[in-house]
Amino acid sequence: MSMNLTNKTNYQAYFTVLKGDMLIAEHLPVPPESMAELATDLPPASVFATTVIQGNTYTSASQSFVGAAGFLAQVKQVMQQGTFEFDMIHVPYSNPNQLQLQKTCVGPVIFSIRQNDQVTQNVVVTDDFIASTLNISDTYTVYAVINGVTTDAIQTSNPQAAINAVVDTGVLESGYFLLVAS
Repeated sequence: MSMNLTNKTNYQAYFTVLKGDMLIAEHLPVPPESMAELATDLPPASVFATTVIQGNTYTSASQSFVGAAGFLAQVKQVMQQGTFEFDMIHVPYSNPNQLQLQKTCVGPVIFSIRQNDQVTQNVVVTDDFIASTLNISDTYTVYAVINGVTTDAIQTSNPQAAINAVVDTGVLESGYFLLVAS
């Protein structure tokens, strides 16, 4: 499925689209009087965790996921080596519309989400045993930056929506833009 993003202004528009809290596209450029087609299915992604322990930075191996998932970052004691290791494991999740991230170690953990070989989002988890969540439900939020001005965000539950960036012809002064879903 895909969403059509149409720019009906005289300026370049940079669209940002989220599915729930998950970033699908950030600052996608669409030239004036043009359209871009954006896949709305979440692409396969991966996540890795990073923390600082006693002044040293530790990074876990990356784990792949599609859709809802749960991950736990933890420090494990390795008695045979007299050390510890930092890793991240898959854990059961309680909501089919969420990515759930949690930790058991002392310091904050940064979970980095990678899509198409690029980190697209970072989630900082500070509380032990309490999952931080990213909603991945079928609610899409879209906004655009046009001529240096960020539009109000609009939401739709239609993954095949047509989103049009247009000049606001309302009572505001000229130079304002808005997004219209159809």
